[in-house]
Amino acid sequence: MLLELQDVHFHYAEPGANKTALNGIDLTVNEGDFTALIGPSGSGKSTLLLHLNGLLRPAAGHVLYTGCDIHAKGYDLRRVRRNVGLLFQFAEANFFGQTVCEDVSYAPWNHGLRGRALDQAVIQALEMVGLPPSVKARSPFSLSGGEKRKVALAGVLAMEPRVLLLDEPTAGLDPGTRENFLYLLKDLNRQGIAIVIVSHDLDEVAAVARQAVVLKAGRVLAKGTVREVLTSPDMENWDLEPPEAVWLGKLLGLKHNGMPVLSEAEAVSSILARGK
Repeated sequence: MLLELQDVHFHYAEPGANKTALNGIDLTVNEGDFTALIGPSGSGKSTLLLHLNGLLRPAAGHVLYTGCDIHAKGYDLRRVRRNVGLLFQFAEANFFGQTVCEDVSYAPWNHGLRGRALDQAVIQALEMVGLPPSVKARSPFSLSGGEKRKVALAGVLAMEPRVLLLDEPTAGLDPGTRENFLYLLKDLNRQGIAIVIVSHDLDEVAAVARQAVVLKAGRVLAKGTVREVLTSPDMENWDLEPPEAVWLGKLLGLKHNGMPVLSEAEAVSSILARGK
């Protein structure tokens, strides 16, 4: 496995008290996974994400990368930061460079890449997100919303991470741009990058993820395949609304290959099959 959280606890200090954000979290991320962290607001999803690449240190428990405790004495956290990339929500708000090249090259430059190797890393990262090399010279602030989000992602991919962590990556995007960005994430996963995504949009989760982990009040309530989790009768108890296709499927008793429907396409296929 690539990443593992073992009985992780974390508290945010508040005046006169500590607020528990994570309470005994166990989680694994394996090669090729595409995992969604879901749950109501304040359940600990983003806090958990920040533990996966060492930006937060647990109050108790362990965070392992390829079997090694990343907070053990003498461990070089830069190893995790190179291999476990994190894209914050609205990451383009943190652009600082006069050109796209400056922003995308920032992380690999800080990790020692120089010259032709750095230039190639930037070009390769831009190509991975579907942007031409010519965009390097443009101001990042002149780009469209979708292009900005891709440039922010390219800045993470320039490090050639094995794991990609994303916090609400499609927030603020229009429907067409959102669909394009989700397709990009699926393609990156097919190329071998493990992905962990935080999302409130369960239709989005149904479209891209393969595994889902439900959090509430800092605890893991359930985990399994996306179909198992999003079609579970416990969704209401988890303070979650199922995707529209799942809701419709339950209402009409629709099945896809003998299982509850998960997507709009499966629902349509099931309805058409009834008419034959």
